[in-house]
Amino acid sequence: MSQADGTIAGLRCAELSSAQIPRWLDQYIESIGKAPDLFDYAELNIAMARHTKDTANQPSCECASIPSQTIREFGEALTSVVEGSFEEAESALSLVHERENLQAHINPTTSPPETFNVPDANVIIRSSDLVDFRIHKSVLALASPFLGDLPSLPRTSDSESVDGLPVVELPEDSELLNSLVSLLYPVCPVIPNSYEKVLYLLAACQKYEMVSVLSSIRAKVKCGEFPEPRGVEAFTAYAIAASEGLVPEMESAARQTLDHPMTFKALGKRLRLFEGWALRDLASFRRRCRDRLIACLDPPGPSSIWISCPEAASRASLEYRQNPVLPEWIIQLLSRNQNDLKLQSFTRSLDIQSKIRGEYFAALQSHGHCCSCSAVHMKNGLTFFAELENKLAQARNKEPVRLPNDTNV
Repeated sequence: MSQADGTIAGLRCAELSSAQIPRWLDQYIESIGKAPDLFDYAELNIAMARHTKDTANQPSCECASIPSQTIREFGEALTSVVEGSFEEAESALSLVHERENLQAHINPTTSPPETFNVPDANVIIRSSDLVDFRIHKSVLALASPFLGDLPSLPRTSDSESVDGLPVVELPEDSELLNSLVSLLYPVCPVIPNSYEKVLYLLAACQKYEMVSVLSSIRAKVKCGEFPEPRGVEAFTAYAIAASEGLVPEMESAARQTLDHPMTFKALGKRLRLFEGWALRDLASFRRRCRDRLIACLDPPGPSSIWISCPEAASRASLEYRQNPVLPEWIIQLLSRNQNDLKLQSFTRSLDIQSKIRGEYFAALQSHGHCCSCSAVHMKNGLTFFAELENKLAQARNKEPVRLPNDTNV
């Protein structure tokens, strides 16, 4: 993208790239080169604001004083490069377009919400679909010091002010911003109508460093006020959370996916939402959980509660064992589930802790001729398997979910 680079070369900055332009700008251009379909001019001002905030105490950096005209020229050059890239690579971007179409299905465009205006507003937030929200700069700055600084940064000439109010252009749509703004004031929040939209709301809050709003949204999801993922929606939730860097939501969704098969047929169009590393790591997490579950199903060693079973006593005698052993029907029950996990870890769900009790009762019934085991079951059998259920549940919950920058798992 040398055409865009040339408009801003030679600028003094605390960190310059090999192309002799500010490193933050070089990284921004590189990100656009990797995903031109995600290009948004408002993101340029956001990247610049983040950099100038980080280098505020470094006199060698001139980025904060870049003239508005220079920014506009750079934006125009970058836009022309991106548009040219699309024309040249239209066929190669077919998968990207499919992913965008799926994104639109998850977060469809709706009619703009009723404009959120407060008395004595002194700043305007403008959405990507050109809906203005008039709010107080002090409220915005309190929720996000980062956004609170944006009105003082260079902006395009046609959006510098409306009715004398500075305008902050953001890449989020009006539906998302309507929910976000409602969380800044003591009013009833505008609740997103799906968990996917909750995730994008969380991602915006994380990007703009809105720590208290992040906590508030997560609390509302936990108490059921905001939507939460249900069923196979967990796969979509994991893909979005991983892409947006939402670690708590990524971990929670990964564990929920264990309750469902993980096959291409089960994933369907959701597969297009996954980054390559995220799909690989989710599969790896599933294997690790499977291995933990298999280990939990190893016969739990001698158990004195079953010592009176004739089968167990006979087996111990034949094998010259002095210690008690489990009855054969329990061993077969555990072994059968181990084998199923080894062979079907992706084609079946890994919620064995919720199924093994029913299989235990079926196996006990088939062993119903044994009065000894029936008596043990009445006295201690449920406790025996309740402990196994708990052990299986803990095996799933204790296995860590690998994070993008985690190389130790």
